[in-house]
Amino acid sequence: MSAVTFSPDTLSRNTRAAAPKASKTAGGKGFFARLMDAIIAARMEQAERELSRYVQLNGRDPLN
Repeated sequence: MSAVTFSPDTLSRNTRAAAPKASKTAGGKGFFARLMDAIIAARMEQAERELSRYVQLNGRDPLN
């Protein structure tokens, strides 16, 4: 299985700046922003696990 990971830099768009500021509560992140951060973190951890498993099985790091 292959994993595609995204960073917040990859997903950032200028459309967030155009969103109305009145709907934001006390300067914290919104529900969907926190959800996306959790999804990104989970996928990054999965990719790291798969990479370490690959290194254990093949004995070499494909990135080096």
